Amino acid sequence: MDVAGFGVVGGASVWGRWLVTGACGQLGGHVTDLLARRGAAVLGIGRRGCPGGHGTVLPMDLRRAGDLDAVLRRYRPTHVVHLAAVSAPGAVAADPAAGWALNVGVTERLARYARDENAWLFYPSSDFIWAGSARRRYREDDVPVERTAYAWTKLAGERAVLAADAGTVARLSLLHGDPMCPRRTTWTRVAAALRAGQEVPVCTDEYRTPVSLADAARIVVGLGERRVRGLVHVAGPEVLTPRDLVLRIADGLGVPPRLRSISRRDLPGGVDRPANMAMSGERLAARWPELAPGPIRVRPAFGVVIPVYRGADVLHRAIHSLAAQDFTGDLHVALAVNDGDPRTLRAAHRLAPVLREAGARCVVLTSPPGRVPAINAAEAVLPEGARLYLDQDAVLSPDSLTALARALAPGTGLHFAVPAVRIAATDSVVSRAYYRTWRSLPYVRQSPATMGAYAVSAHGRTRWDTYAPVRSDDKWVRWHFAPHERTVVTTATYEVIVPRGPRELVRARRRYQRGNEELTHLSLAHGDGANRHRGVAATLLRRPAAAAVFLGVHAAAAVLDRLSSR
Repeated sequence: MDVAGFGVVGGASVWGRWLVTGACGQLGGHVTDLLARRGAAVLGIGRRGCPGGHGTVLPMDLRRAGDLDAVLRRYRPTHVVHLAAVSAPGAVAADPAAGWALNVGVTERLARYARDENAWLFYPSSDFIWAGSARRRYREDDVPVERTAYAWTKLAGERAVLAADAGTVARLSLLHGDPMCPRRTTWTRVAAALRAGQEVPVCTDEYRTPVSLADAARIVVGLGERRVRGLVHVAGPEVLTPRDLVLRIADGLGVPPRLRSISRRDLPGGVDRPANMAMSGERLAARWPELAPGPIRVRPAFGVVIPVYRGADVLHRAIHSLAAQDFTGDLHVALAVNDGDPRTLRAAHRLAPVLREAGARCVVLTSPPGRVPAINAAEAVLPEGARLYLDQDAVLSPDSLTALARALAPGTGLHFAVPAVRIAATDSVVSRAYYRTWRSLPYVRQSPATMGAYAVSAHGRTRWDTYAPVRSDDKWVRWHFAPHERTVVTTATYEVIVPRGPRELVRARRRYQRGNEELTHLSLAHGDGANRHRGVAATLLRRPAAAAVFLGVHAAAAVLDRLSSR
């Protein structure tokens, strides 16, 4: 099999070459995305192509030994994360041969490769391997039981990896969170039912130690960086029933839950489900405390980044509009002052209590000059989660945060959203004409273009590490997402102050042109499409006077740029 077109073949980077099976699964999507963002050479293998856009995925049936061997010979991975599995206990019970082939047979082949080539292998085991009668958390030295066909295959896979000293066997607790790829999961189905006000059946007599998908991916990659060998439990710090977990989801969504209590025995295969699957993560936390997973958030964090540059007289617009939001989430605001002006810093400190009194957490910090350094500094103090990047003079409508959070919620497939823009009143006829035309252009509505506010989902934000040093940060972010992942939230608005008069308009247009030129030299996953100018001429002809102003500003900016480059 020729895999040259599916990954980096040749010398490994400092990160090595990573092969991820099950790359479009729930954990696989997060692992491949994290590796790609860290600059690792990564090749994914899945049952089919992946629509998530987080990495290259080679469709392949791993049980075809010749195809798998060809990939290993050609790609020569230094790290193998084997996440492909028959992971439903009922499916293994229905077809034990298929479960054995993937969960054990492929694992044995990968373990031999890792042993012979001095590579590192990650093998995920399960918390379904316990008797379930203990009155404490299970530790690594406790004896598991092969009470089901599924447990039989997972434990056989464990033995294969440990016998070859091939890498890490990680017994994973219940994983929760949003999938990286557009797909229906138990998590997204429960969240959708809660939002719709539907009754959700929840188990009350089964005990787990849940871990978020994002934390689990970070742990997998961290163990690989350290090339850890042996057995470890990946378990969250809290022991929860599924009912407890669903209550956390409902609280995070801000909806009253309709729950119906059931027993684990009411679930498919329930007679074989252990009552207690809670595990201890003490070994992981003691040896590598930086990898230990965190608790489940009661409410998802929503961070707001506001770069502040000479904004002493306008910052109040953004701050008071944030304080007036009808939003029940965990709101964190970072004001990054980047002009070195004590007056600006005093204004930020004076306004921060307005947000704190409204229930938000607000941090004021200073950063090096420049918008992008300010954004990076602000993000460094914010928790992981969805983001709103807001200009210091932007005024949000009171329902904007709620509407943006709803648009970017798990399962929507959307990761980039902007409110509808409004132009603050100006006495400049030229400015009014210019922006009236700009807002009417098809690509402005469809891209969607931004002028001072854009939001990114929690998983969307994982597509890059820190901001690149670019002038057009909003377009740089937008081009990380395919057109179908972007939206304008028409039920929310933001108002901005626009450049006043021809001179300021031309100056702003020249900055925009330089930002566009800069982006053409970067490798980004998406753009605005080849048809972005379709319909522009027809739109301009509808308002010829305003169009003349619009075109005049563009022409003046282009001429001045050419003259300055001579």
